[in-house]
Amino acid sequence: MGNIFSRLATLPIAVKVLMVVAALIVLGLSVVLSPLLAVLAAVVLAVAVIALIIQLLRRASLRRWRIIAAASLLLVLMFSGISNALYGGGGQSEQATSPEPTQEADPAQPEPTKRAADAEKDDEGDSAQSQTRVKEEPAQEPEREAQPSPSSEDKLADRGKAVAVSRVVDGDTIEVSSAVGGIADVRLIGVDTPETYGGTEPYGKEASAFTTQRLEGRQVALEFDVERIDPYGRVLAYVWLPDGKMFNEVLVREGYAQVATFPPNVKYVERFLAAQREARAESAGLWGLSANKLCQLADRSNGIGGGCVTESKPTATPSPSFSDRDCADFDNQTEAQEVLENDLSDPNGLDGDSDGVACEDLPGGNSASPSASARTSASAPAGGGLPPAPGGDYDCSDLTYSQAQQVLRSDPSDPHYLDGDDDGEACEP
Repeated sequence: MGNIFSRLATLPIAVKVLMVVAALIVLGLSVVLSPLLAVLAAVVLAVAVIALIIQLLRRASLRRWRIIAAASLLLVLMFSGISNALYGGGGQSEQATSPEPTQEADPAQPEPTKRAADAEKDDEGDSAQSQTRVKEEPAQEPEREAQPSPSSEDKLADRGKAVAVSRVVDGDTIEVSSAVGGIADVRLIGVDTPETYGGTEPYGKEASAFTTQRLEGRQVALEFDVERIDPYGRVLAYVWLPDGKMFNEVLVREGYAQVATFPPNVKYVERFLAAQREARAESAGLWGLSANKLCQLADRSNGIGGGCVTESKPTATPSPSFSDRDCADFDNQTEAQEVLENDLSDPNGLDGDSDGVACEDLPGGNSASPSASARTSASAPAGGGLPPAPGGDYDCSDLTYSQAQQVLRSDPSDPHYLDGDDDGEACEP
Protein backbone atom coordinates (compact mmCIF):
# COMPACT_ATOMS: atom_id res chain seq x y z
CA MET A 1 0.00 0.00 0.00
CA GLY A 2 2.94 2.31 0.76
CA ASN A 3 4.33 1.81 -2.74
CA ILE A 4 0.96 2.64 -4.24
CA PHE A 5 0.65 5.91 -2.31
CA SER A 6 4.26 6.85 -3.14
CA ARG A 7 3.68 6.25 -6.78
CA LEU A 8 0.48 8.31 -6.69
CA ALA A 9 2.35 11.13 -5.05
CA THR A 10 4.87 11.26 -7.89
CA LEU A 11 2.18 11.62 -10.58
CA PRO A 12 1.60 15.00 -12.24
CA ILE A 13 -1.15 17.23 -10.82
CA ALA A 14 -3.25 16.96 -14.02
CA VAL A 15 -3.27 13.17 -13.74
CA LYS A 16 -4.25 13.39 -10.07
CA VAL A 17 -7.13 15.73 -10.95
CA LEU A 18 -8.31 13.37 -13.68
CA MET A 19 -8.17 10.44 -11.29
CA VAL A 20 -10.18 12.35 -8.70
CA VAL A 21 -12.78 13.32 -11.33
CA ALA A 22 -12.93 9.72 -12.55
CA ALA A 23 -13.37 8.51 -8.98
CA LEU A 24 -16.20 10.98 -8.40
CA ILE A 25 -17.89 9.90 -11.64
CA VAL A 26 -17.60 6.24 -10.67
CA LEU A 27 -18.93 7.06 -7.22
CA GLY A 28 -21.88 8.99 -8.70
CA LEU A 29 -22.71 6.19 -11.08
CA SER A 30 -22.47 3.73 -8.24
CA VAL A 31 -24.93 5.76 -6.22
CA VAL A 32 -27.37 6.14 -9.13
CA LEU A 33 -27.04 2.49 -10.14
CA SER A 34 -27.01 1.25 -6.55
CA PRO A 35 -30.09 -1.04 -7.00
CA LEU A 36 -28.45 -2.72 -10.01
CA LEU A 37 -25.04 -2.94 -8.34
CA ALA A 38 -26.65 -4.42 -5.22
CA VAL A 39 -28.20 -7.14 -7.38
CA LEU A 40 -24.87 -7.82 -9.12
CA ALA A 41 -23.06 -7.97 -5.77
CA ALA A 42 -25.69 -10.40 -4.51
CA VAL A 43 -25.10 -12.61 -7.56
CA VAL A 44 -21.35 -12.54 -6.95
CA LEU A 45 -21.98 -13.38 -3.28
CA ALA A 46 -24.11 -16.35 -4.27
CA VAL A 47 -21.39 -17.59 -6.66
CA ALA A 48 -18.74 -17.17 -3.95
CA VAL A 49 -20.81 -19.12 -1.42
CA ILE A 50 -21.29 -21.96 -3.91
CA ALA A 51 -17.53 -21.95 -4.67
CA LEU A 52 -16.75 -22.04 -0.96
CA ILE A 53 -18.98 -25.08 -0.52
CA ILE A 54 -17.31 -26.84 -3.46
CA GLN A 55 -13.81 -25.97 -2.18
CA LEU A 56 -14.77 -27.18 1.28
CA LEU A 57 -15.91 -30.52 -0.11
CA ARG A 58 -12.71 -30.83 -2.10
CA ARG A 59 -10.63 -29.81 0.97
CA ALA A 60 -9.00 -27.09 -1.13
CA SER A 61 -7.88 -23.64 -0.10
CA LEU A 62 -10.76 -21.30 0.83
CA ARG A 63 -8.79 -18.08 1.20
CA ARG A 64 -9.53 -16.52 -2.24
CA TRP A 65 -13.25 -17.28 -2.21
CA ARG A 66 -13.63 -16.10 1.37
CA ILE A 67 -12.20 -12.72 0.34
CA ILE A 68 -14.58 -12.59 -2.67
CA ALA A 69 -17.57 -13.57 -0.52
CA ALA A 70 -16.74 -11.01 2.14
CA ALA A 71 -16.19 -8.24 -0.41
CA SER A 72 -19.43 -9.03 -2.26
CA LEU A 73 -21.35 -9.15 1.02
CA LEU A 74 -19.92 -5.75 1.92
CA LEU A 75 -20.96 -4.39 -1.49
CA VAL A 76 -24.47 -5.82 -1.13
CA LEU A 77 -24.91 -4.12 2.23
CA MET A 78 -23.42 -0.85 0.98
CA PHE A 79 -25.41 -0.61 -2.26
CA SER A 80 -28.63 -1.81 -0.57
CA GLY A 81 -28.27 0.93 1.99
CA ILE A 82 -27.67 3.55 -0.68
CA SER A 83 -30.66 2.27 -2.68
CA ASN A 84 -32.95 2.37 0.35
CA ALA A 85 -31.78 5.88 1.19
CA LEU A 86 -32.40 7.15 -2.34
CA TYR A 87 -35.49 5.22 -3.43
CA GLY A 88 -37.03 4.08 -0.15
CA GLY A 89 -37.92 0.57 0.98
CA GLY A 90 -41.31 -0.58 -0.30
CA GLY A 91 -41.88 -3.58 1.89
CA GLN A 92 -40.84 -2.03 5.19
CA SER A 93 -42.76 1.21 4.61
CA GLU A 94 -45.91 -0.73 3.81
CA GLN A 95 -45.62 -2.67 7.02
CA ALA A 96 -44.84 0.51 8.97
CA THR A 97 -47.86 2.34 7.62
CA SER A 98 -50.39 -0.50 8.01
CA PRO A 99 -50.24 -1.95 11.49
CA GLU A 100 -54.00 -2.38 11.69
CA PRO A 101 -54.20 -5.78 9.94
CA THR A 102 -51.96 -7.20 12.71
CA GLN A 103 -54.35 -5.87 15.30
CA GLU A 104 -57.38 -7.20 13.42
CA ALA A 105 -55.77 -10.60 13.21
CA ASP A 106 -54.99 -10.63 16.94
CA PRO A 107 -56.93 -13.59 18.33
CA ALA A 108 -56.63 -12.28 21.87
CA GLN A 109 -59.66 -10.03 21.45
CA PRO A 110 -61.66 -10.30 18.18
CA GLU A 111 -63.19 -7.05 16.97
CA PRO A 112 -66.83 -8.34 16.90
CA THR A 113 -66.55 -9.46 20.52
CA LYS A 114 -65.12 -6.10 21.54
CA ARG A 115 -67.88 -4.25 19.74
CA ALA A 116 -70.55 -6.42 21.34
CA ALA A 117 -69.08 -5.79 24.80
CA ASP A 118 -68.96 -2.07 24.15
CA ALA A 119 -72.55 -2.11 22.93
CA GLU A 120 -73.77 -3.92 26.04
CA LYS A 121 -71.87 -1.49 28.25
CA ASP A 122 -73.42 1.47 26.47
CA ASP A 123 -76.91 -0.04 26.72
CA GLU A 124 -76.59 -0.66 30.45
CA GLY A 125 -74.83 2.55 31.46
CA ASP A 126 -76.42 5.10 29.12
CA SER A 127 -80.01 3.91 28.58
CA ALA A 128 -81.44 7.25 29.66
CA GLN A 129 -79.25 9.15 27.20
CA SER A 130 -80.19 6.76 24.37
CA GLN A 131 -83.91 7.38 24.94
CA THR A 132 -83.27 11.11 24.98
CA ARG A 133 -81.48 10.94 21.63
CA VAL A 134 -84.34 8.92 20.12
CA LYS A 135 -86.85 11.52 21.24
CA GLU A 136 -84.74 14.38 19.97
CA GLU A 137 -84.17 12.96 16.46
CA PRO A 138 -87.56 14.10 15.01
CA ALA A 139 -86.60 17.66 15.94
CA GLN A 140 -83.48 17.29 13.79
CA GLU A 141 -85.35 16.01 10.72
CA PRO A 142 -86.44 19.48 9.50
CA GLU A 143 -82.75 20.41 9.31
CA ARG A 144 -82.08 17.43 7.04
CA GLU A 145 -85.15 18.21 4.91
CA ALA A 146 -84.22 21.87 4.51
CA GLN A 147 -81.66 21.05 1.84
CA PRO A 148 -80.91 23.76 -0.74
CA SER A 149 -83.01 23.29 -3.86
CA PRO A 150 -81.07 22.36 -6.97
CA SER A 151 -80.18 25.27 -9.21
CA SER A 152 -81.54 25.71 -12.71
CA GLU A 153 -78.13 24.65 -14.11
CA ASP A 154 -78.37 21.38 -12.15
CA LYS A 155 -81.89 20.77 -13.47
CA LEU A 156 -80.76 21.38 -17.03
CA ALA A 157 -77.77 19.08 -16.58
CA ASP A 158 -80.14 16.31 -15.46
CA ARG A 159 -82.15 16.71 -18.67
CA GLY A 160 -79.26 16.62 -21.14
CA LYS A 161 -76.44 18.74 -22.52
CA ALA A 162 -76.67 22.31 -21.17
CA VAL A 163 -76.06 24.98 -23.84
CA ALA A 164 -76.83 28.66 -24.46
CA VAL A 165 -79.07 29.73 -27.36
CA SER A 166 -77.06 32.27 -29.33
CA ARG A 167 -79.52 32.87 -32.20
CA VAL A 168 -82.98 31.84 -33.37
CA VAL A 169 -83.10 30.92 -37.06
CA ASP A 170 -86.86 30.40 -37.21
CA GLY A 171 -89.61 28.91 -35.08
CA ASP A 172 -88.16 25.38 -34.94
CA THR A 173 -84.42 25.96 -35.59
CA ILE A 174 -81.86 27.58 -33.28
CA GLU A 175 -78.11 28.06 -32.94
CA VAL A 176 -76.29 27.21 -29.71
CA SER A 177 -72.97 28.56 -28.47
CA SER A 178 -71.66 25.23 -27.08
CA ALA A 179 -71.53 23.29 -30.34
CA VAL A 180 -72.56 19.63 -30.24
CA GLY A 181 -69.94 17.62 -32.05
CA GLY A 182 -68.79 20.77 -33.81
CA ILE A 183 -72.36 21.60 -35.02
CA ALA A 184 -74.13 24.74 -33.75
CA ASP A 185 -77.45 24.43 -35.67
CA VAL A 186 -80.18 22.57 -33.75
CA ARG A 187 -83.52 21.45 -35.25
CA LEU A 188 -86.33 20.74 -32.78
CA ILE A 189 -87.58 17.15 -33.01
CA GLY A 190 -91.22 16.28 -33.70
CA VAL A 191 -92.60 19.73 -34.54
CA ASP A 192 -92.87 21.98 -37.59
CA THR A 193 -93.50 25.72 -37.45
CA PRO A 194 -94.59 27.70 -40.55
CA GLU A 195 -91.67 28.73 -42.75
CA THR A 196 -90.19 32.21 -42.82
CA TYR A 197 -87.53 31.51 -45.48
CA GLY A 198 -88.06 30.65 -49.13
CA GLY A 199 -91.64 31.96 -49.04
CA THR A 200 -93.25 32.98 -45.76
CA GLU A 201 -96.17 30.78 -44.70
CA PRO A 202 -99.12 32.01 -42.62
CA TYR A 203 -98.18 32.40 -38.93
CA GLY A 204 -94.48 31.90 -39.68
CA LYS A 205 -93.39 35.30 -38.38
CA GLU A 206 -95.42 34.86 -35.20
CA ALA A 207 -93.82 31.47 -34.49
CA SER A 208 -90.32 32.81 -35.10
CA ALA A 209 -90.95 35.79 -32.80
CA PHE A 210 -92.28 33.50 -30.06
CA THR A 211 -89.20 31.26 -30.18
CA THR A 212 -86.91 34.30 -30.16
CA GLN A 213 -88.67 35.75 -27.14
CA ARG A 214 -88.55 32.47 -25.18
CA LEU A 215 -85.11 31.10 -26.12
CA GLU A 216 -82.62 33.66 -27.45
CA GLY A 217 -79.84 34.27 -24.93
CA ARG A 218 -81.24 31.65 -22.51
CA GLN A 219 -79.71 28.50 -21.04
CA VAL A 220 -81.43 25.29 -22.20
CA ALA A 221 -80.75 21.56 -22.20
CA LEU A 222 -80.65 19.36 -25.30
CA GLU A 223 -82.02 15.83 -25.11
CA PHE A 224 -81.30 13.52 -28.03
CA ASP A 225 -83.26 10.66 -29.57
CA VAL A 226 -82.18 7.75 -31.78
CA GLU A 227 -80.78 9.90 -34.61
CA ARG A 228 -78.50 12.82 -33.74
CA ILE A 229 -78.09 14.54 -37.16
CA ASP A 230 -80.70 15.30 -39.85
CA PRO A 231 -80.06 15.17 -43.63
CA TYR A 232 -79.21 18.91 -43.58
CA GLY A 233 -76.39 18.48 -41.06
CA ARG A 234 -78.29 19.90 -38.07
CA VAL A 235 -78.39 18.42 -34.58
CA LEU A 236 -81.79 16.92 -33.70
CA ALA A 237 -82.89 17.54 -30.11
CA TYR A 238 -85.67 18.12 -27.61
CA VAL A 239 -85.12 21.52 -25.96
CA TRP A 240 -85.79 21.68 -22.21
CA LEU A 241 -86.32 24.97 -20.37
CA PRO A 242 -85.07 25.75 -16.84
CA ASP A 243 -88.67 25.55 -15.53
CA GLY A 244 -88.85 21.88 -16.55
CA LYS A 245 -91.01 22.36 -19.68
CA MET A 246 -90.06 20.97 -23.07
CA PHE A 247 -90.11 23.82 -25.60
CA ASN A 248 -91.02 21.48 -28.48
CA GLU A 249 -94.25 20.66 -26.65
CA VAL A 250 -94.85 24.31 -25.74
CA LEU A 251 -94.73 25.28 -29.43
CA VAL A 252 -97.42 22.72 -30.26
CA ARG A 253 -99.58 23.51 -27.22
CA GLU A 254 -99.56 27.28 -27.93
CA GLY A 255 -100.45 26.71 -31.60
CA TYR A 256 -97.15 27.85 -33.11
CA ALA A 257 -96.34 24.44 -34.63
CA GLN A 258 -97.97 21.29 -35.85
CA VAL A 259 -96.77 17.77 -35.07
CA ALA A 260 -94.25 16.41 -37.59
CA THR A 261 -93.18 12.82 -36.89
CA PHE A 262 -90.10 11.30 -38.53
CA PRO A 263 -89.22 7.81 -37.20
CA PRO A 264 -87.18 6.63 -35.40
CA ASN A 265 -87.22 9.88 -33.38
CA VAL A 266 -90.66 9.34 -31.82
CA LYS A 267 -89.93 9.35 -28.08
CA TYR A 268 -92.50 12.05 -27.19
CA VAL A 269 -94.90 11.78 -30.13
CA GLU A 270 -97.89 10.92 -27.92
CA ARG A 271 -97.29 14.03 -25.78
CA PHE A 272 -97.09 16.17 -28.91
CA LEU A 273 -100.33 14.75 -30.35
CA ALA A 274 -102.16 15.35 -27.06
CA ALA A 275 -100.91 18.96 -26.99
CA GLN A 276 -102.00 19.44 -30.60
CA ARG A 277 -105.52 18.17 -29.85
CA GLU A 278 -105.83 20.73 -27.05
CA ALA A 279 -104.54 23.58 -29.22
CA ARG A 280 -106.88 22.63 -32.07
CA ALA A 281 -109.90 22.41 -29.76
CA GLU A 282 -109.16 25.93 -28.49
CA SER A 283 -108.32 27.33 -31.96
CA ALA A 284 -104.98 28.43 -30.52
CA GLY A 285 -102.39 30.05 -32.76
CA LEU A 286 -102.36 28.77 -36.32
CA TRP A 287 -105.46 26.67 -35.66
CA GLY A 288 -107.44 29.90 -35.63
CA LEU A 289 -106.49 30.71 -39.23
CA SER A 290 -109.00 30.54 -42.05
CA ALA A 291 -109.19 27.41 -44.19
CA ASN A 292 -107.70 29.39 -47.08
CA LYS A 293 -104.56 30.05 -44.98
CA LEU A 294 -104.34 26.64 -43.33
CA CYS A 295 -104.12 24.98 -46.72
CA GLN A 296 -100.95 27.01 -47.44
CA LEU A 297 -99.02 25.27 -44.65
CA ALA A 298 -96.88 22.15 -45.04
CA ASP A 299 -98.74 18.83 -45.10
CA ARG A 300 -97.71 16.91 -41.94
CA SER A 301 -100.68 14.51 -41.95
CA ASN A 302 -102.66 16.67 -39.53
CA GLY A 303 -105.53 17.44 -41.91
CA ILE A 304 -104.13 20.79 -43.05
CA GLY A 305 -101.62 22.05 -45.59
CA GLY A 306 -100.56 20.61 -48.89
CA GLY A 307 -101.73 23.49 -51.08
CA CYS A 308 -105.09 25.06 -51.83
CA VAL A 309 -107.38 23.68 -54.55
CA THR A 310 -109.59 26.25 -56.30
CA GLU A 311 -112.98 24.84 -57.22
CA SER A 312 -114.66 26.45 -60.21
CA LYS A 313 -118.34 27.19 -59.84
CA PRO A 314 -120.54 25.72 -62.58
CA THR A 315 -122.35 28.25 -64.70
CA ALA A 316 -126.05 27.51 -64.95
CA THR A 317 -127.45 28.21 -68.40
CA PRO A 318 -130.92 27.48 -69.81
CA SER A 319 -129.47 25.16 -72.40
CA PRO A 320 -126.06 23.44 -72.63
CA SER A 321 -126.09 23.88 -76.39
CA PHE A 322 -125.13 27.54 -76.07
CA SER A 323 -121.60 28.49 -75.01
CA ASP A 324 -122.22 32.24 -75.42
CA ARG A 325 -125.47 34.09 -75.15
CA ASP A 326 -126.89 37.48 -75.82
CA CYS A 327 -130.25 39.01 -75.10
CA ALA A 328 -131.77 37.74 -78.38
CA ASP A 329 -131.35 34.15 -77.17
CA PHE A 330 -133.91 34.61 -74.38
CA ASP A 331 -137.71 34.73 -74.61
CA ASN A 332 -138.06 37.12 -71.68
CA GLN A 333 -136.05 39.18 -69.29
CA THR A 334 -136.58 36.71 -66.42
CA GLU A 335 -134.52 34.00 -68.18
CA ALA A 336 -131.68 36.44 -68.89
CA GLN A 337 -131.76 37.62 -65.27
CA GLU A 338 -131.38 34.02 -63.99
CA VAL A 339 -128.26 33.52 -66.17
CA LEU A 340 -126.76 36.77 -64.91
CA GLU A 341 -127.40 35.89 -61.26
CA ASN A 342 -125.82 32.45 -61.71
CA ASP A 343 -122.58 34.11 -62.84
CA LEU A 344 -122.36 37.75 -61.79
CA SER A 345 -119.10 38.19 -63.68
CA ASP A 346 -121.45 38.40 -66.70
CA PRO A 347 -119.27 36.62 -69.30
CA ASN A 348 -122.13 36.96 -71.82
CA GLY A 349 -122.39 40.75 -71.46
CA LEU A 350 -126.12 40.66 -70.63
CA ASP A 351 -125.87 43.59 -68.19
CA GLY A 352 -124.45 46.29 -70.43
CA ASP A 353 -124.87 49.15 -67.97
CA SER A 354 -123.72 47.12 -64.92
CA ASP A 355 -126.83 47.97 -62.96
CA GLY A 356 -127.56 44.36 -61.99
CA VAL A 357 -130.46 43.95 -64.43
CA ALA A 358 -129.97 41.83 -67.58
CA CYS A 359 -131.55 42.49 -70.95
CA GLU A 360 -133.85 45.23 -69.71
CA ASP A 361 -135.53 45.60 -73.15
CA LEU A 362 -136.87 42.01 -73.21
CA PRO A 363 -140.51 41.32 -72.32
CA GLY A 364 -140.97 41.14 -68.56
CA GLY A 365 -138.26 43.70 -67.98
CA ASN A 366 -140.46 45.58 -65.53
CA SER A 367 -140.93 42.43 -63.49
CA ALA A 368 -137.27 41.60 -62.90
CA SER A 369 -136.44 39.25 -60.06
CA PRO A 370 -136.99 40.71 -56.61
CA SER A 371 -133.37 40.26 -55.64
CA ALA A 372 -132.18 42.14 -58.73
CA SER A 373 -134.74 44.91 -58.16
CA ALA A 374 -133.67 45.23 -54.57
CA ARG A 375 -130.03 45.49 -55.52
CA THR A 376 -130.87 48.00 -58.25
CA SER A 377 -132.85 50.19 -55.88
CA ALA A 378 -129.96 50.23 -53.40
CA SER A 379 -127.29 50.81 -56.01
CA ALA A 380 -125.70 53.89 -57.46
CA PRO A 381 -127.60 57.08 -58.13
CA ALA A 382 -129.74 57.56 -61.20
CA GLY A 383 -127.90 56.94 -64.39
CA GLY A 384 -126.68 53.40 -63.40
CA GLY A 385 -123.11 54.53 -62.45
CA LEU A 386 -121.17 53.72 -59.28
CA PRO A 387 -121.72 55.90 -56.22
CA PRO A 388 -118.87 58.24 -55.32
CA ALA A 389 -116.21 56.61 -53.14
CA PRO A 390 -116.10 58.17 -49.66
CA GLY A 391 -112.61 59.52 -49.21
CA GLY A 392 -111.57 57.89 -52.49
CA ASP A 393 -111.98 54.34 -51.13
CA TYR A 394 -114.85 51.86 -51.28
CA ASP A 395 -115.90 49.27 -48.79
CA CYS A 396 -118.71 46.75 -49.05
CA SER A 397 -121.17 48.96 -47.18
CA ASP A 398 -120.88 51.57 -49.96
CA LEU A 399 -121.81 49.21 -52.82
CA THR A 400 -124.39 46.68 -53.85
CA TYR A 401 -123.27 43.17 -54.60
CA SER A 402 -123.23 43.80 -58.40
CA GLN A 403 -121.42 47.11 -58.03
CA ALA A 404 -118.76 45.43 -55.88
CA GLN A 405 -118.22 42.85 -58.64
CA GLN A 406 -117.94 45.65 -61.20
CA VAL A 407 -115.30 47.43 -59.09
CA LEU A 408 -113.34 44.18 -58.62
CA ARG A 409 -113.46 43.39 -62.36
CA SER A 410 -112.27 46.88 -63.23
CA ASP A 411 -109.14 46.36 -61.06
CA PRO A 412 -108.42 42.70 -60.10
CA SER A 413 -105.58 43.82 -57.82
CA ASP A 414 -108.43 44.75 -55.43
CA PRO A 415 -107.04 48.03 -54.01
CA HIS A 416 -110.24 48.46 -51.95
CA TYR A 417 -109.93 44.97 -50.34
CA LEU A 418 -113.44 43.97 -51.35
CA ASP A 419 -112.40 40.31 -51.87
CA GLY A 420 -111.22 39.38 -48.39
CA ASP A 421 -110.81 35.61 -49.01
CA ASP A 422 -109.21 35.92 -52.47
CA ASP A 423 -111.82 33.74 -54.19
CA GLY A 424 -112.53 36.22 -57.02
CA GLU A 425 -115.91 37.30 -55.59
CA ALA A 426 -116.29 40.66 -53.86
CA CYS A 427 -118.53 41.46 -50.89
CA GLU A 428 -120.10 38.02 -50.71
CA PRO A 429 -123.56 38.13 -49.13
